[in-house]
Amino acid sequence: MSGRRVHWVACWCVVLLAAVAAQASSHVRIVRLSYVDGKVQMDRANGQGLERAILNAPIVEGSRIVTGSDGLAEVEFEDNSVVRLGEATDVVFSQLLLNDDGNKVNEVELVRGTMYFDARSSKHDIDRVIAAKRTFVVRHDSQLRFMMIGDQVQVAALTGEAQFENNGQFVRITKNQSVTVDSTNPAGLVLAKSVDSIPLDRWNKERSDYQTVYSYNNIGAGSKSMSGSGFADLAYYGGFLFLPGYGLAWQPYGASNWIGWDPYMSGNWMFTPGLGYAWASAFPWGWMPSHYGSWFYTAGGWYWSPGNSFKNGGAVTNWQPVAPVVKGPVGYTPPTPPSVPINGPHPAILVGRIGNSPAYLPGGPVPPNFRSVIQDHSGLTGLNARSSYGGNAGTYGASHNSRAVSPSHASAAQNGHVFATPQYSGVMNGGTGFQGWGGGMGNSGHQSTGSMHSGTGGTHMGGSTVSHGGPPSNPK
Repeated sequence: MSGRRVHWVACWCVVLLAAVAAQASSHVRIVRLSYVDGKVQMDRANGQGLERAILNAPIVEGSRIVTGSDGLAEVEFEDNSVVRLGEATDVVFSQLLLNDDGNKVNEVELVRGTMYFDARSSKHDIDRVIAAKRTFVVRHDSQLRFMMIGDQVQVAALTGEAQFENNGQFVRITKNQSVTVDSTNPAGLVLAKSVDSIPLDRWNKERSDYQTVYSYNNIGAGSKSMSGSGFADLAYYGGFLFLPGYGLAWQPYGASNWIGWDPYMSGNWMFTPGLGYAWASAFPWGWMPSHYGSWFYTAGGWYWSPGNSFKNGGAVTNWQPVAPVVKGPVGYTPPTPPSVPINGPHPAILVGRIGNSPAYLPGGPVPPNFRSVIQDHSGLTGLNARSSYGGNAGTYGASHNSRAVSPSHASAAQNGHVFATPQYSGVMNGGTGFQGWGGGMGNSGHQSTGSMHSGTGGTHMGGSTVSHGGPPSNPK
């Protein structure tokens, strides 16, 4: 390594470490459990230990996620950065902070197994992974794979770069490089100018591609700046439109055809320290509509209004434990969080039961089977490690129902993905603002093309956003 490069790396590390030291301990971060498949448990940092992980549960500092031998999970930060957990993996979210400058500090400790850190955060944010008694700093727009077996961790830079301190020296790894370190050998490390692929990489890439297409590079709701935690699922499972008197609104595909459906008919009330009881929707798109804006009901069914949640250039703000219902059908009782006992346990409280995992609306997109891209499970890491389930990692509970790729997703699989890719569907009313995309893949096997159709609530464009002349108004 040249003297100039060494100097640059050292300066960069000093700046990062100084930024960490100067940070204020503002514990106002709220991220979500964005994907669960198979056997996954969660410690909500509430003193109750490991419990069944629930989709769309809030993640706060101190939370822990543990996957079983067939478990897969993903945690999404507010800005699209994610942590993905492979089988037999154990991670702790040791720090989720906001410093004085408004920059986020994400620190995750890998205890065992395989983890991917996909850093899409601002270049001023700080992303760290602790493994084998080292602290790895992941640079902006980088994707790193961490494989922890026993006392050793292998870190591979799939894209971008990361660095860490080892025996007083800063070590930098860049794309297609890997390093192996051992917690019992402070001075030892093995550098390699190559990265071996593993079957789990395909699952990580498929999840990453899904997020990129439907959120990070999505123009379906105006601009890239409107992407955020839960936006990919929002774009995949429903469409925006403009309703006179209400402004910008979103409706999940299939909702207008299900008489009696409401957005709070299935999910869980989850208690989280500092938040109290918050709603965790059973629907994969249920993060944003459950915690921002409000819901209202018209002749066309239920709609979600972002309100002012997308102000300040599209940044999602004003998180709340449950989005209120400002106008429901006659006789509808809005959801209310359970009372919080002063002492004793705070269990998750189940509401309704759809019968599918994850839940979806008939006539709407079937949740893609991301697991199906993993063709070989013989190379799982960490399976011989002792598990917190009370035995080896492979002895936990009964498995979830298998979700093979359904016939309705056959054409989606042919395009190289298990999820349907968006299709441009034009703009209504000759506007120039919001551009629409076709929706995902419905149960009938037909892909939405954003064509005009009529319903009880008027004419609208399926799966698309609609341009309008002014800012959205709140429901009246």
